[in-house]
Amino acid sequence: MEILLGLRPSHNWMAQVAEQFGTVPQSPNEFSYEKDDLLFRLNSLIIEPEKVAVILGEIRWSTPLNTLKKSINTNDYWILSFILSEGPHTYTLIHNNTKHQIKAIKSTLFYSSKMTVDTIWPAGKRSRFITIGFHRDWICEKLGVDATTSSNSPFVTMLQSENGVYFQGISLFERIVSFDNLFSEARSLNWALLAEAQCYELIVDFISQIATIKSDLSNNKFSPCDIKQVMEVENRHFIATGMLPSLEFLAGEANMSLSKFKKCFRQIYGSAPYEYHLNLKLDIAKKLLLQNKWTVAEIATQLGYSSIASFNKVFKKKYNMNPTALVNEHLNQLVYRIKSPDDNPPE
Repeated sequence: MEILLGLRPSHNWMAQVAEQFGTVPQSPNEFSYEKDDLLFRLNSLIIEPEKVAVILGEIRWSTPLNTLKKSINTNDYWILSFILSEGPHTYTLIHNNTKHQIKAIKSTLFYSSKMTVDTIWPAGKRSRFITIGFHRDWICEKLGVDATTSSNSPFVTMLQSENGVYFQGISLFERIVSFDNLFSEARSLNWALLAEAQCYELIVDFISQIATIKSDLSNNKFSPCDIKQVMEVENRHFIATGMLPSLEFLAGEANMSLSKFKKCFRQIYGSAPYEYHLNLKLDIAKKLLLQNKWTVAEIATQLGYSSIASFNKVFKKKYNMNPTALVNEHLNQLVYRIKSPDDNPPE
């Protein structure tokens, strides 16, 4: 089964998808199809009409299923896509007669609307995804550049081009938004507001990161190919719950010398590889601690620490307090907000 998904932000997204299932959407912003062990669910959030919009999707399909986003033959729109699936999904990116294929359980892509993108979903497995569509002029406005004038920045030049382009491995999502929160089955009344706030935070962080890349790469120390290779390595190997391979291995994966890899990585992400990976772990640890669902020992184990003591040591070095103190401080703040002095009854 093949489902067509539009690349342009549109208030008709849900109706166009529902029609392919022979039904109508639950609302202009929501469509859900469930039958036996089949699930296809979409929610859309229009951040800025015709400029920025988000689709959150959840799929569990027992038979082969692919979603197809057809090229609109211009680079007016750019799509930032995050997928987390229980089994490998496969991206095929097509421009003219050229095809690029990516197979992963977790993937992050940024691609232009001149690309045709065919995604094959794992049969019988749960997959969740978020795609954010930007108009090119909106990105350039946020970067403070003129979309119509030439630039020395490789990134801005890429935005201005009419070639089909994609980047793999722009890693932001794990540090900003929780898939489990966004795709919770027990959605609260303010879920849409929460989802919009988290996705907007993701957009702001993304713009901040590409602005940094735009600035840092203006001297052309590294080619767009170098940047793409390092980003792909980051996406494949910098997992918060996993051990980081040796720098020699990572440099080899990027087809670079060790020295060049370390310099290129620092220029893109602002820190050395091991420091970046540690901060990724600790950012995730902090988010898990503040949810107050797991013990410090459980979180330490989940993130690959051999002992609570070693976890406490690196956590305190970054946040100036140990994990338990952070949780206690957070709980005290919650209690204070729930019971403020103004809420006390008069004597």
